[in-house]
Amino acid sequence: MAWHTISPASRIRVGQVLPFVVAGRLLAVGRTESGYFAVDGICPHAGGSLGEGEVEKECVICPVHGFAYDVRSGRGLDDDANVRVHRVEVDGDVLRVELSD
Repeated sequence: MAWHTISPASRIRVGQVLPFVVAGRLLAVGRTESGYFAVDGICPHAGGSLGEGEVEKECVICPVHGFAYDVRSGRGLDDDANVRVHRVEVDGDVLRVELSD
């Protein structure tokens, strides 16, 4: 496991999600009322970029077909598909994500 600095934390507002390529992986990194999150960035159904989707409560919504994924567990709310959740930490204004090697 390795930590990667990805962005100033202040760049991501509550209710926003953005795509980031980190160590060759596309991630969707965003912020809910509860805090920051990072999940795998490709929707398992239509291949949509979750980083270009929307945040609703504790979910990220795929921009292609509207399927929702819980950003805390990665569980798909519309069927059995899931996305991987990655640990995040904030140190001052530095946002980091932990990825397995």
